[in-house]
Amino acid sequence: MAGRNTKYPVIALWNPIWTIVWSLLFSPVFGAFLQRTNWTEMGEPDKANQSGIWVALGLIFLGGYLFAEPFLPDANDFSQYYFLICWFIFYFLWLIFDGRFQVKAVADRYGSDFHHKLWGKPLMLGAGGLLLWTAISLTYIMGLVMMGFIKID
Repeated sequence: MAGRNTKYPVIALWNPIWTIVWSLLFSPVFGAFLQRTNWTEMGEPDKANQSGIWVALGLIFLGGYLFAEPFLPDANDFSQYYFLICWFIFYFLWLIFDGRFQVKAVADRYGSDFHHKLWGKPLMLGAGGLLLWTAISLTYIMGLVMMGFIKID
């Protein structure tokens, strides 16, 4: 199939649209990591580094929120939604400043003429990451309760 891909070789990529969609569930860390891999495959080290920065920022956000959340005030009805609000803000910041650019770059360079990598391994790793984060969260909260730093009514 000739078409758009006359300048670039056929390469294997994760579909950038699906990296964005799955990031809504698994976090922008998931999407930024996969897009970082795609940028590397496409020969774009600067853009790969930018996606790598979003991976680091995402890990800092998740870790920072994990340790700060028990100490956030319960002053209003929205306090139970702090994490959800922060999650969507971070997701949309990643989408606006990094995530969306790969969709256009892949469409312009390759159209649909690239090998679509299989999603089994990344989705299982994403689910494993969610389980790990949940286990760490529960262990941390249980430790704070047992040491008397926070009280459960």
